[in-house]
Amino acid sequence: MTTIEVRNKIADSKEPNWFNSVEITIQYPHINFLQKFEGFSSIHKFLNQQIEGWEKLGTIPTEFNTSKQHFTNLRNRLDNFINSNHQQPEGTLNSNWRNEIGQLQSNSNFFTYDSPATDFLVELQGKFPNYFAGAYHYIIGQYNFNTKDNFTGGLLAYEFQLKDHTEIINRRNKEKSSISRIRNDFRNQLSESEKQLTDHLTTANKDYANYVKQIDDYKKEKEELFDEWYGKTQTDFNTFDTDSKEKISNLEETYFRKLQLSKPARYWQQKSTKYYTDANKMKKILLWVVGLSSLFLALILIISPKWIFETVFSENRAAIIRWSLVFITLISLIAFTVRAITKVMFSSFHLARDAEERHTLTFFYLSLLSEKDSSINDEDRKLILQSLFSRAETGLLKDDSGPTMPNDFIGKIMNK
Repeated sequence: MTTIEVRNKIADSKEPNWFNSVEITIQYPHINFLQKFEGFSSIHKFLNQQIEGWEKLGTIPTEFNTSKQHFTNLRNRLDNFINSNHQQPEGTLNSNWRNEIGQLQSNSNFFTYDSPATDFLVELQGKFPNYFAGAYHYIIGQYNFNTKDNFTGGLLAYEFQLKDHTEIINRRNKEKSSISRIRNDFRNQLSESEKQLTDHLTTANKDYANYVKQIDDYKKEKEELFDEWYGKTQTDFNTFDTDSKEKISNLEETYFRKLQLSKPARYWQQKSTKYYTDANKMKKILLWVVGLSSLFLALILIISPKWIFETVFSENRAAIIRWSLVFITLISLIAFTVRAITKVMFSSFHLARDAEERHTLTFFYLSLLSEKDSSINDEDRKLILQSLFSRAETGLLKDDSGPTMPNDFIGKIMNK
């Protein structure tokens, strides 16, 4: 991961201030290296510089591979740390960062690529490879002078580190070379920082313009949606208000009509029940009369004594006529009774049916009033009311259905 990517991660993190304020001190006493770093990106940048510096040196002694791999491992650990923790809260960051501090502050004989000791040892490896081991172990503090080459290498390292020996000028030159290389790296990093800053500002300006455009488009879209919703809501409310008022008016009228017609409807229901009761009673009486009359006549014809026929009807015309009149009168009376009971029975059934129809018509009229789309004008209302309150024919009298309304009564008088 590059330093630019690390900066972008920090900018998008949950706690960017923590990443920018974290501090650590890295030191390697054997090469007199001590530097304090502030900010996660600065630590990452230092590690990248060391990795790139070791790569630029090309072929290096085997002993320096440990230092090169050390900086690579640290850089990878920091990459994993920011990828895993850039959205974590400060408490979690502090806890996880403690595991990285120990690795970053380790000073187990590591070398930086730009230290004077590194230049000295690399040059010594090139000119006098037999002396390299002795010089290297002398610098890291592990003295090993069991051979002449090791002793010579340690002596050269001693002269390199001490200023009062003949190699002071050589060391000064290497110090200057190291400082010059550091200056060049600093300038390169400064140019890179400027470029990164310019790219960041350019990207920020573009993003700002896009954000402004998106906000304007979003605002316009929401205003259109709000206007559409408001217009539709207003239309729906007006429709609802009109329909509600109309419905309330219809319900009020229906309730008023119900109050007017509730007692007549109850009266017709009661009359229907009464007429059905009377009709059933007349039916039972009719059955009893027919049955008793049939039984009486059968008894007369079957079990009458023989002397009655011989005495009454034997050559006595006056008796024959008298008894014939008696039987005819009796049969006529029974027939008249049956006819009267039958007429009353059917009249009761007819009146009960008529009362049921009037009761049903009342609720049908109320249902028409309660329907939303129904329209009953005054003429229709007059016809319905005329049907509801007209006098029913009983069937007992001829032409017993009198005038239904006052206007019809006057019309009949005028027509006569």
